[in-house]
Amino acid sequence: MSGNDKNMTIEEEIELIKQKLEEQDKLSKEYLNLLQRSQADFINYKNRIEKETKDIIFIETSKIFCEFLGYRETLLHALEKEPDKKLKESLSHLLTSFDNILKRFKLEKLDVLNKDFDMNTSDCVSKLEVTDENQNNKVIAIVEEGFLQNKRLIKPAKVVVGTYVKKE
Repeated sequence: MSGNDKNMTIEEEIELIKQKLEEQDKLSKEYLNLLQRSQADFINYKNRIEKETKDIIFIETSKIFCEFLGYRETLLHALEKEPDKKLKESLSHLLTSFDNILKRFKLEKLDVLNKDFDMNTSDCVSKLEVTDENQNNKVIAIVEEGFLQNKRLIKPAKVVVGTYVKKE
């Protein structure tokens, strides 16, 4: 017993100790709750930063890949127009090597030909009238290939879309 509490009974002193323990228990639970929330906030922050970092890396590498894909398009046009058989064969080997490099970086061509036009993966550069109703709103030609990397769009395909016109 303390000097001021000489008149306090043991029961009163026990009750006072219990109250102080309850207050300390309540305070420790508040601190634990605060600590757990801070820990959860930190984990969420860390996960968000990791995702944002991955997104930035994807965006920046996509820009680089798009530059190289422009060279691939030039190579394809040269291959189509080249009359010399030997030079055409060399360009074909070069294109194959180029495509193998793209595969190593997990780039794959979009499969859009004869499929429904999807504005999320393709840009319509032209519409062409078709007489077959089944070709309506379908990709009927590819002007430039589109590419994905790890199932994410790097470059949309540039396509020609069919528009059904009923013959009279």
